[in-house]
Amino acid sequence: MRKGWIYKLKLLLLSTVAITTIVQTITHPTRHLLLLPIAAMATMEISCDVDTISPSDYPEQPPDACPSWDTDCDGISNATETNDANAYLNLDPDSPDANPSIAHGQPCNGSLENGLNLMNEGTGYWHYNPEKIDYDDWGVLHLINMIEGAGREWHDNNWWPPRISVGDMSLRYGGPFPPHGCHENGLEVDIRYVRNDGLEVGLNLGTADSIYFDVSATVALMSYLLDNSNSIKIYLSSYCRGKIIFTAIDTVYDTTGGHDDHFHWRIQDPDGTGN
Repeated sequence: MRKGWIYKLKLLLLSTVAITTIVQTITHPTRHLLLLPIAAMATMEISCDVDTISPSDYPEQPPDACPSWDTDCDGISNATETNDANAYLNLDPDSPDANPSIAHGQPCNGSLENGLNLMNEGTGYWHYNPEKIDYDDWGVLHLINMIEGAGREWHDNNWWPPRISVGDMSLRYGGPFPPHGCHENGLEVDIRYVRNDGLEVGLNLGTADSIYFDVSATVALMSYLLDNSNSIKIYLSSYCRGKIIFTAIDTVYDTTGGHDDHFHWRIQDPDGTGN
């Protein structure tokens, strides 16, 4: 490290302080006794040693480390790349892979190409339909990443238990998915409302069970979904009207009862809607 030059700074306050002293003496005779030492100090020289640093003096910075959940930094989690259901895509957790998934058509009239399967459970979330594992839990990469990312935030902010309860997404190749009217191209997911008793069981807002509805926790969950995606639409139970309000996303309050036991979340098609 090279020693720089010494700055000598002379404070040019003497005239100002002197004028202030005269004025203060006229208006407040006793105050000039306090101001005189300040006037004397104004003539002092202050020396400051300034060290200069050349670029070569800085320590070499290591490259940004990949997150523990995506050790090859390709945007596809280790869990997704090692999920047996995704073996047909030949994903490698030790080497960057391109996003293989493509949503074709529209959510209510489309298909899914090279869909990715959501791991049955991960940090902060679980798939609550054990009889549908690897059947109803397929989506584009952006949907998978949204769920996993929200789960990590949910866990890190100590909202659990319960974990985020994930239900139907899309079929492996998309297409019609009765009894759903949509869920056809890997852009949508059903998620349970959060209970206030910590239980990982269903909650129907159209019944007396609504007393167990944790509005604050459900809003936090939805905020984490927004944090981790480009979301465009949500279907909620009409019971949520006036309780959950999002201005950044199109919100539908369903009066038919079809969304009393879960909310339906849709993200934007990451590769556009023209394919």
